[in-house]
Amino acid sequence: MLLQFSRFLFFLLVTIISSCSYFEDEEDIKLAGKRENVFEIDEKTILKANRKIKISPPLLIKFWPQQHQNVRNHLFHFESNTSLKLKKKIKLAKINFEKFNHVVEPVIIANKIFFSDNEFNIFSKDLINGKIIWKITLEEEEEESLSFIGGLSVSDNELIITTGLGNIYSVNLKNGKIRWKKKFVGQFSRPPTIYKNKIFAVSDDNQLLCLDLDSGELNWSHVGSIEEVSIIGGAKPAVFEKTVVVSYSSGEIYALDHNNGNILWFDSAMSGNFFNRNIVNDIQSPLTIEDNLVYVPTFSDNFFVYRIKDGKKLWNLKFSSINPFIITGEIIYVLDITGKLLCLDKKTGKLIWAVQLRQKNKEGEIFWRGPLLTSNKLLLASSDGSVISLSPYSGKILSKLRYSENFVLSPFQVDKRIFLVTSEGEMFIFE
Repeated sequence: MLLQFSRFLFFLLVTIISSCSYFEDEEDIKLAGKRENVFEIDEKTILKANRKIKISPPLLIKFWPQQHQNVRNHLFHFESNTSLKLKKKIKLAKINFEKFNHVVEPVIIANKIFFSDNEFNIFSKDLINGKIIWKITLEEEEEESLSFIGGLSVSDNELIITTGLGNIYSVNLKNGKIRWKKKFVGQFSRPPTIYKNKIFAVSDDNQLLCLDLDSGELNWSHVGSIEEVSIIGGAKPAVFEKTVVVSYSSGEIYALDHNNGNILWFDSAMSGNFFNRNIVNDIQSPLTIEDNLVYVPTFSDNFFVYRIKDGKKLWNLKFSSINPFIITGEIIYVLDITGKLLCLDKKTGKLIWAVQLRQKNKEGEIFWRGPLLTSNKLLLASSDGSVISLSPYSGKILSKLRYSENFVLSPFQVDKRIFLVTSEGEMFIFE
């Protein structure tokens, strides 16, 4: 992600205090590797849990077809092996991370991974043998040096691509042939959402477009307010039944009828400081729909929870986040912009435990990606090459691996394999 103003990430957390009862002891599940301290200072920065924590049983997932796995952006408890080891590394493509600090999350279906590089090449690669199945170049984007790929999503037969030139492509999954291409005015830096033969794509000038999946024709559009200060990238719209929920860089949150774009309800996460143009109202974390509720973490020091049917605000916490988060059972796990991993009660938002991760080393700031909850392990990866496993019940560190690479995406999973992507375009596969 790239800030369009002076970089000032990682500066704020308001301490939250809650009442608790007790928690169950759990057996340590270790990630093979050397144990090292990853906390910023000492155990005083850790709020220890003293109540029972209930999470849902892990589920095996077969695909990762869209950003955040599904149309609701709901990361839950996935199933993996008890212990995880690095099985292999696969070279994806050249990622010039110095040129443009925006990395597109790959998508995976039927043991095929689809990804892009910074030269506007789109690849289909076999995950079993590592061979390239097909490769295409987006020629219009290649000619424009300032462009970028917004994101990828796959359906049964199509790969949908959004780009910084305002193009949306439909590509045949089997052979890589472009089925159709549509040009729009605004650039796209987010992945699209595919739902019931529709494509939902958000442009950087705050328009939500609904396209027909087969033809690419525009069904309807919705326009939000323009924002002067925003962050490149962000999360795709979330959809549940007849409702699509979208956030704009202005901090606006809309629930719309997915068939016609009619407004069902609206709210704003704006900071309220109209005199400071450096205040970022953008929402980078995924709006998540779970159990008829909409969860909205923001960059402007708010975490909102709404009823999806009418937009009634149930509770709000004061912290900022740009990472995906997990909802499972009665619990939410979220990483804030100061490197604190928080365990929250889903119904009330009360803090159960908190862990402060290290924010700096000799080379400078450390940026954490994640978490991913897999078979009773919370996994996070960092820009200094750390891969850590923590207990979801207490926040206790179970194990840590250290590599020389810079991990640039949150961990994601298919079957029992965990995937991490480095700034050099290499993918680590743990199994």
